[in-house]
Amino acid sequence: MMQRKIYIFCLALTMISLVPRTTFAQKGKSEISVAYGLYSMYSLYNGQPYNVSSGVGMLSYKYYLTKKVTLGVVFGYENLNNWGSFLTFAPEATYTYYDNKDARIRVKMYGAASIGLTVFDDFIVYKDIYSRHLDESGAKLTGHVSPFGIRIGRKLGGFLETGIGYKGLFNFGMSYRFRTKPRFHEEN
Repeated sequence: MMQRKIYIFCLALTMISLVPRTTFAQKGKSEISVAYGLYSMYSLYNGQPYNVSSGVGMLSYKYYLTKKVTLGVVFGYENLNNWGSFLTFAPEATYTYYDNKDARIRVKMYGAASIGLTVFDDFIVYKDIYSRHLDESGAKLTGHVSPFGIRIGRKLGGFLETGIGYKGLFNFGMSYRFRTKPRFHEEN
């Protein structure tokens, strides 16, 4: 099972590295973030005792196609104590519908959607051949929709999103925006 998770992680990194940088129309801005989510669809869907969750830890990368649209990828991990663990890889798109970039404290409001794969590792193992448990381990389709997200800050910022899916009803974290191409200054 661990080999599948490593394989999917390597596949995702390869996909990111193959994206041509010359096809994008924006200034080359990128953003990385670390986040934590509560009440994912997996923990909400299952009843007791299968909903004791570690929460969803996430790492994401976004590339700004335009000032309002980003494309990126999200890696997430969640452990449900009595059931199994989920390793998620999902491409994500965001659209900014409010940005006060000229204010002293920058505030952005956005929506996001993603669809991808989750590799599930089923912890429940029955040795009895008459048990009714079906091993559900393997790759499954997953997704997330966040109609409301808010980010406060310029280069370094904090964010909070509400939505439904693998990230959880609420997820929050820190992000850092950086340029992929250095600025050149002309001398007179």
